[in-house]
Amino acid sequence: MSARRRNGKPASCEPCRRDKVRCDHAVPICSRCQSRGISSRCLYHPAPMTRAKARRSHSVIEDVPFQRDVQASSITPARESAEATVIPNPIGHAPAEDTGSRSKPILAGYFGPTSFVSPLTDDIDLLAAEQGECDDENAQRVLPAYWTQKVTDILCSLGDFSIIESLLCEYYDLNQSAAIPAPLILNTIGPLKAMCEERVRIEDPEHAAHSLTIRVIQNTAKTLTIPPSTTGEEFHRLFTGPAIRLEILGVICSLAGRARKMGLARDKSESETSAVNFSRKMLAASDAALHICKMLTPLNDLTIWLIHENLLLTDKMNWSSSPKCWNRLGELSTDMFALGLHRESTRPNELPQLLVESRRRVFAAAYQLDKSIATFLGRPPRIPLRYSDCQMPLDLPDDAFLSNQVRLAYAPGDLDSANWNVHSVFQRSSWMRVRFIVSTFREEILELSLQNVTSQVVDLLNNISRRSRLAWEALPSHLRYTSQCWDKGYSVSACALLAVSYLAYLYNDLLIQRLLAGNENPRGTPALLSVSAEILCSVLALGTPKEQMADIVRSDFMWTVLLYGFPSASLLVKALQHQKRTGESFLYEGSRSALIRNLSVFISHLETIVRPDNSNYALFQRAAKIFSEIIDEVLEPEASFANGDVGVASFIDFDQMLSGGGLDFLNTLDCGVAHSQWLF
Repeated sequence: MSARRRNGKPASCEPCRRDKVRCDHAVPICSRCQSRGISSRCLYHPAPMTRAKARRSHSVIEDVPFQRDVQASSITPARESAEATVIPNPIGHAPAEDTGSRSKPILAGYFGPTSFVSPLTDDIDLLAAEQGECDDENAQRVLPAYWTQKVTDILCSLGDFSIIESLLCEYYDLNQSAAIPAPLILNTIGPLKAMCEERVRIEDPEHAAHSLTIRVIQNTAKTLTIPPSTTGEEFHRLFTGPAIRLEILGVICSLAGRARKMGLARDKSESETSAVNFSRKMLAASDAALHICKMLTPLNDLTIWLIHENLLLTDKMNWSSSPKCWNRLGELSTDMFALGLHRESTRPNELPQLLVESRRRVFAAAYQLDKSIATFLGRPPRIPLRYSDCQMPLDLPDDAFLSNQVRLAYAPGDLDSANWNVHSVFQRSSWMRVRFIVSTFREEILELSLQNVTSQVVDLLNNISRRSRLAWEALPSHLRYTSQCWDKGYSVSACALLAVSYLAYLYNDLLIQRLLAGNENPRGTPALLSVSAEILCSVLALGTPKEQMADIVRSDFMWTVLLYGFPSASLLVKALQHQKRTGESFLYEGSRSALIRNLSVFISHLETIVRPDNSNYALFQRAAKIFSEIIDEVLEPEASFANGDVGVASFIDFDQMLSGGGLDFLNTLDCGVAHSQWLF
């Protein structure tokens, strides 16, 4: 940008020439108009979208005055709906040049060892340089009026913050697998509650809401800098209170929406529709927050938190098969790579340890979620471990993040050589480590699932199965599920996670044995039937009625039945039906009668677990009917067939069970799957 002069004097602006008055303004022009040869008609405007009147173009503006520096106090509520919000230049001057003439690009985050800048990274902190560039860039940005209003809507969605507070507190009381450490979220409750109460107390709520909107936008536009000396007690001050940022508001909305959909902090008089509407409102607020943050600020750890929690809420509301959920998973993996969360920090002294551990937890949670969704949809995973060296989080309690020291508060004697806690206690980090270990083998299985089963692939699958078993046996004893855990006085959530972690481990072996046996083999193999029977027993143990089992477990158990119960039960009834019709020996090495009893109990669960008002009711009733018919055929002596006479009736056809249109049943399911909820 430069100032135009005529005869050695500052050029007159259009309004002054029109009014025939002396003009003392130095009128800026942009480089684009200079290159196009229309400098005489250019009036550079650093914030063109703040003008309410129509204009001919961004660079050719006639007879319209403008205000260069728009501060929060200079925008009145009456103008809110018609004007955009200008992110003011921090030094109060107009930009030095048009961004279109930038001579050097803004860097794009993490650069790996093969990148074009890798020879420089040992001596130059490129990320710090990028943040400086982004600060200058953000100082010139304008947030359109539509999105400014969306920020106000997000603030209003918090409403009575006491409801949000109850949801967050109960969520972290019950949740055993939250990716974000509890103190890093719960410490924000006080400042956010004070902010909401202050807005309500002000006499002019409209003006208060607008002023708060401007503050949130301006804070969010700044690069989030986390000094290495940041302690656990100080961390939340970087994005709450006077420094309130939009990312944390989106995270809070996501957590509250998922907690309400799970049935937490629910008034008995509240209808299911009301809870769903609340969750959908929170999802809309979270979506808007994420979109605005992408426009305003460089990628940071809070953005990753927001994408992860938004993905879980999206999964909860729209189901894992929805395109939105799949796209959000891709966005999460892309941004994690861009921020470098997949790599262990080479400069640990430049980050506070609480942030290092937080990143490890988020990466571990995202990694296992990626493998679960990839398995469920039969698609390639988005976060491959072969390109990552991020370590598993230390097996530490969340209270370690409350430390007022730079180092996390734990003694070296609290951890063994493998970084497991030596006190045999259940912690969120423990489940993250277990899930991460199980998911590493799932990734290897997925890589082989589309290959022809040659002798080499058979050797690889057997090797995965052996190493998976050894890794499971190497876990601390209190983290390995046994059917007696329900009687040891453990919490419901701990027992549930023990069971579901074990199911995920067994499901790895089920996938391996299915590949080894061949998908078209109705008879199965001893190993395949054995692991199927073990999965069925574990599913039934999880669903056994207990006094302490809350309604919150009910929806998760429904999805445990769907994800783990259906595949194992279908393999078992197929094998029973094949043995009945052909007379061939039954390859299951356990008790056949006990197996049939377990299948009968499973059928009973299918008939009763879903209420008639649930949209999945018809699906589970059809499944129960088909399973019952197979069991009846197996038990009734007159239903026997001669050897080889298997053409009279077809084997169990699950397309028939799911719906007449094949996989149309996916469109009728209205809950998130178990792997993304509080269980697993």
